[in-house]
Amino acid sequence: MRILLIPALFMIIGALIVWAAGPSLQFPENVAEFQLWLQGYDQWAWAAGSAMIIGDALLPLPSDPTIFTMGLIYGGLWGGIIGGTAATVAALIGYSIARALGKKGALFLVGEKDLARAHHFYQKWGFMAVALGRAIGGPAEYLVIVAGLTPMPFRKVFLAIITGAYPTAFCMSFLGAYSVASPVTAVVLAVVLILLLIGLFRLVQHRHENNH
Repeated sequence: MRILLIPALFMIIGALIVWAAGPSLQFPENVAEFQLWLQGYDQWAWAAGSAMIIGDALLPLPSDPTIFTMGLIYGGLWGGIIGGTAATVAALIGYSIARALGKKGALFLVGEKDLARAHHFYQKWGFMAVALGRAIGGPAEYLVIVAGLTPMPFRKVFLAIITGAYPTAFCMSFLGAYSVASPVTAVVLAVVLILLLIGLFRLVQHRHENNH
């Protein structure tokens, strides 16, 4: 399927940037070192962390460990706000790159048949696909990018992105905030937040379906 060229294109771009950056694109190997590295930016640690998360739109950067560390540094609430906002921006960048291709670019890249399949899929499952893609991250985030090739309204895409970005960011951030002092609390909070995330997906999807 030619639509798989989309993730391949982003991986090629990321690989070229990594190759060009060389040894300068190296990061700490564990959370403790990562925390010290971010805190080395003093009051700008949040900006350095945000840049890491946003950069994950094109590069293989450790966005989840970054949000986890934001929780260690700023606490669960502020770490989640920082992480969720940066994750939203990262998703919008990927979506916007695909949208910028336009219809002609999309047809050239994926072909008429795959584009029609994508339109049909996102018309029915678009909100859930984008929300889950942003929530899970990694390869699943290409579900957000492909939405840029479809007529899916920006308002719907944006709502789906924040639905996926903020709950998972708060989950990772609170895990970080309580991982040292109270690991049990961290696990319980993570489970509760995941359940709330699932409930939120269902609620927003149900309301969207009722409005259409």
